[in-house]
Amino acid sequence: MNAARRVVACVTWAGLALLLAGCGNGPSKSQAFDAIQAGPKEDGSCTLPVDILKQVKMQYTTKGICVPKEGADKAKACMNALVAAGVTKPMPADYMVTWPDEVSSASLTDIPAYERRARALIYSGCVELSGNLRDGRFPCADVHAAKVMKVTATDDTHADVEYERAVALRPMITAVDAACGTVTRPPGESTVGFVKTDAGWVLASAAAAGDGGAN
Repeated sequence: MNAARRVVACVTWAGLALLLAGCGNGPSKSQAFDAIQAGPKEDGSCTLPVDILKQVKMQYTTKGICVPKEGADKAKACMNALVAAGVTKPMPADYMVTWPDEVSSASLTDIPAYERRARALIYSGCVELSGNLRDGRFPCADVHAAKVMKVTATDDTHADVEYERAVALRPMITAVDAACGTVTRPPGESTVGFVKTDAGWVLASAAAAGDGGAN
């Protein structure tokens, strides 16, 4: 074989090797899509505006969110909208006559008894700290995986899969936007990790939970 033919042969075999290697890197788009659809439910949460979260007072111990009596009209309207949407509910009347979390947990030396005031004297109202409201997130949409866009192998046993999500906002979002300000919608795209196990490519979260072991 002359030098020219050896060069062509090397190029041909190198190209074939790259092609075969590429075929084995990561799951196929159809495999990834099936795994994503069968995986954890897609998060359809919206996030409240930062200015609303700054106005309210979280009661982490007793699981409540309270709105101050002064300077928080928008936050009060927002909480009312969330109650109307079924995201949360008002705390009972007896909750409003007890001391706030930070007061009830303080010693009498730090806060004397005569300085302790019931929530009703400090806040215009409180609602239940349900779901992920402590982070300002609440369910607002029905979401499902729509299409795998890209599979990127990071090494022989790990890959990242980018996919498009179909987001259907629930009707209540209009009223919540009007009261709270435009909330942050669920993202239309997401990326998940995959791991190659003895059983093939699986979601990294499933492998971590013990549903498969990496090679």
